[in-house]
Amino acid sequence: MDVSLKRAFWVIKIAFLALFAATFYTVKLALAGHTPAIDSNYYEKGLKYEQSILSQRKLIEAGYGFQADWIQKPNILQSGKQELQLEFKHGQEKIQGAKIQVQLDKTATEKFNATVTLKEVSPGKYRGTLSIPFPGEWRVSVSAKIPEGTLEKTVSAKVIH
Repeated sequence: MDVSLKRAFWVIKIAFLALFAATFYTVKLALAGHTPAIDSNYYEKGLKYEQSILSQRKLIEAGYGFQADWIQKPNILQSGKQELQLEFKHGQEKIQGAKIQVQLDKTATEKFNATVTLKEVSPGKYRGTLSIPFPGEWRVSVSAKIPEGTLEKTVSAKVIH
């Protein structure tokens, strides 16, 4: 066999081994960084999707809503700890006894997701402390559970320092 042919076979063997090693490394990285489904009951939630949309629409049409500076102008949020206040209203009437949660999430990963339950400090006024780890694009969702249903609102915020 000619020397150049032997070299060609060695190059092919080395390239094949390098490709095999790179594939193995890629699979190892993919399995090490696996993240499970964000919502553990996503299937049940999907089955009730139409119901939740209808309930949400009825609450909005009835005049339920949130009032807070950080919802109307989400770009005022800053990184670090901050107090969130909001009013939950039905028309002009403040709603008491609602279970209000604020969920913070980074769309690319669930690593920084956080949920804060707001406490009622006076009739219809709710307050809680939210910690945003660093600046960037964040999604902030507010949900209020009352006997009539659940009202949700999601805003996209560009968090600054």
